[in-house]
Amino acid sequence: MTFERTIRNWFDKEWGGSLILPDGWFGRPYDNQHALTSCEESAGKLSLGLDDHLLLTFYGLSNVALEGRDLVIGPFMRLSFEARPYGGGVVKNKEYNGGAVKLVTAPGS
Repeated sequence: MTFERTIRNWFDKEWGGSLILPDGWFGRPYDNQHALTSCEESAGKLSLGLDDHLLLTFYGLSNVALEGRDLVIGPFMRLSFEARPYGGGVVKNKEYNGGAVKLVTAPGS
C-alpha cells in the first residue's frame, strides 16, 4: 500500500485529527480536528493539504503507520510546512530537517 493510500484510508475512517509537528502541537492540543483536502505522492515527495490552509510537503519519507488510532508520518529527511492563517494574513513557512508528524484523534471520539 502506498503512503498516500494509508493516509487517505486513515482520514476516511477517523475524519480528521489534531496535528503534532516535530517541534510540538500546531495550536492547542486537541483543539482542531484537521480535515484532509489533498494528498499526492510523486517522485520522492508527499504533499498533504489540510483544511485548504495547511500544506505539508515531505521529502525522503520512509514510513507512514498507525499507532493505535493515530497516524504517524515519518521519519522523513525534510518537511516544508506552510500555514495560511484562517482569517487571512501572512503565510507562515517553516522547514524541518528530520523527524515525524502525528495526527491524533480526540480523546473519547
